[in-house]
Amino acid sequence: MGADGASLLKLALALYAVGLLDALYAVAKPRHQLSRLAVYAFVVATAAHFCSLALDSWAQGRFAVQTLQQMSSMASFFMAAAFLAAYARFKYTSLAVFAFPPVFVLALAGALGGAAPAASRPMLQWWISAHAALFLLGYSALFLACVAGLMYLIEERDLKAKRQRPFSNHLPPLGKLDEIGYKALAAAFVLITLGLIAASVWAFTKWGSSWMVDPTIALAFLTWGIAFAIVLGRMAAGWRGRRGAYLAIAGFCCAALTWIVNSGAHTFMGQ
Repeated sequence: MGADGASLLKLALALYAVGLLDALYAVAKPRHQLSRLAVYAFVVATAAHFCSLALDSWAQGRFAVQTLQQMSSMASFFMAAAFLAAYARFKYTSLAVFAFPPVFVLALAGALGGAAPAASRPMLQWWISAHAALFLLGYSALFLACVAGLMYLIEERDLKAKRQRPFSNHLPPLGKLDEIGYKALAAAFVLITLGLIAASVWAFTKWGSSWMVDPTIALAFLTWGIAFAIVLGRMAAGWRGRRGAYLAIAGFCCAALTWIVNSGAHTFMGQ
């Protein structure tokens, strides 16, 4: 990471921390609304993060998703952008309580990253960048769907139990959470599908059928299958509410597991 990119990422990290602290304060103090300062800080942090990624990509002559640290930073940016898009559309600050912590942690992991590996052949480099970016975008959309699902389950349980949690008055209506979750899942399905196509075509051409037994690939297909099942169930069977929320959480758990088992390179690439 270049000096300018590293400085901008540290600035973004500091501003993400401002938003994180304010969101956590909103949990501790039920009457506290997410302040405008926190939202503005998060917007500036996301812009600085984007500039950091752009500078690093320009300096390396390739998309900055070559290491797990770089992918962590990219995922953090996409999650932050997903939150801002949802906030701009729905104006619900309660999403910040679930979104800000992972954004900060992933940005911190990206800031602690080392040097990127040497560039490989242009075509292989294009494939790595394209499929990684598409998957990270898809996983960020799944994260937003998971957040909406968690909030849906919490609010539904409290309504049935006629219980008022300290943070309940910040939660959006159930119908709106269902809408947010479905739209995020639909976006995730499209992005992960494109990512799988980009990965599968090149991997089959280069390595034959050996790529199919890679555990990361298997989990990616499982994540795609869950997203497909939710979208199909929503359209054909009218799945809504609790069932959709549980499936959205399961989809993101598969995506997180895919991330955990990812060693930075697929096993078949060493063949």
